[in-house]
Amino acid sequence: MSLENGKCPCCGGPLSLDGSKEKAVCKYCGNEIIIQQAVQKCVVDGIATFDTLLLAAEQAVDYDKDYDLARKKYKEALNLKPNDYRVLWGLYLCEIATLNTYLQSKGYVAMEGDMMQYVSDATQKYGERAKQFAPDDVKPYYFKVINENNAYFSNQIKSRKKKGCYVATCVYGSYNCPPVWTLRRYRDEVLAKSKLGRAFIRFYYFVSPTAVRLFGNTSLFQKISRKKLDKFVDKLNKKGFKNTPYDD
Repeated sequence: MSLENGKCPCCGGPLSLDGSKEKAVCKYCGNEIIIQQAVQKCVVDGIATFDTLLLAAEQAVDYDKDYDLARKKYKEALNLKPNDYRVLWGLYLCEIATLNTYLQSKGYVAMEGDMMQYVSDATQKYGERAKQFAPDDVKPYYFKVINENNAYFSNQIKSRKKKGCYVATCVYGSYNCPPVWTLRRYRDEVLAKSKLGRAFIRFYYFVSPTAVRLFGNTSLFQKISRKKLDKFVDKLNKKGFKNTPYDD
């Protein structure tokens, strides 16, 4: 008996295919896949068909993790069938995987103002459309995955932000203290709302961990940083930024 890994064309769930059998049943959505018929649809007179493109895209994802190639094949397939839920779902998963790669990249700091917007764009452009055109028995699965991805990115961003105020936390000795609460409010209410501000935050998060690691325990670093931060925090407090407990 020959078993191979495959992917359900309806919901995208993983399959174990027995080459000696005619059909396989997806345990996630219950769809029956007729293996031989699927293979026969792939090529017509050497011309790439919809099924060929769909298969190439799925293989690029499942075996090569090549999301750029997969995205290209999915889009070619989408030109042939603009409302095919499998293609739309594949594009959604490609976009989410790419965003997650950026999120996990060293030195990349995701802010709610941009990363969550990218996630929302991918969801609206591909995820929600895939759910719209999917069979009724597949919709709940798509709905679940979309919600899980939204929650994942939101939690990742919040976690990174909580690790964020490196210099201030080093100087004041705690992430949860009045001066740092003030600075976190300024970050979220002012800096994070503009592209330039988010660029500054990324730069700060990129260089400050190294600066703290190398100089954080030196008296000169503590003295200079504390003096500058105290003045800036006092200025922010006078402008109305509170120094009360803040949950970001």
